[in-house]
Amino acid sequence: MSLSRFVVFEPPETEGPSERAVFVRDRFSLAAFLVPFVWLLRYGLWLSALAVVALFLAIGFIGEMSGSGLVTVVLSVLLSGIVALEGPMLRARRLRAKGWREAASLQAEGRAEAETIYYHSEGREAGRSGISIGESGALPWARPKAEARSTPPPIPAAAGTSGAA
Repeated sequence: MSLSRFVVFEPPETEGPSERAVFVRDRFSLAAFLVPFVWLLRYGLWLSALAVVALFLAIGFIGEMSGSGLVTVVLSVLLSGIVALEGPMLRARRLRAKGWREAASLQAEGRAEAETIYYHSEGREAGRSGISIGESGALPWARPKAEARSTPPPIPAAAGTSGAA
């Protein structure tokens, strides 16, 4: 299984991690590809669902007028692909519009692992509001900590040479 990016949203009335947190997986959704209208309705994206129905009807009309079933199939697959790719971000935008705050962004293999990382994160002790992914792609607490040295460690002398010059 590969890592997926999860965006964690907290309700507006909460300060820290709550049981009502919503984990949105930012990746292609097979369910949204196969049944886009139903998937959009499941997450309360009513206007998007109505737009998808209207577009599917328009695609059917265009296919009927052109007399080519291939056009209908290709356009339908493209529309389903767009919903499958952008659907999770539509969910995120809806949550932001309702006042939910983006509490964290993390990578995990599945939702259970994402919940474990989020609720048991050591990174919160430093007063951070959330977990984020660094430039290296590693989670902040998985990166090695810089040592508190002001000077670099001494370089050992090569074998067979004396330290005096």
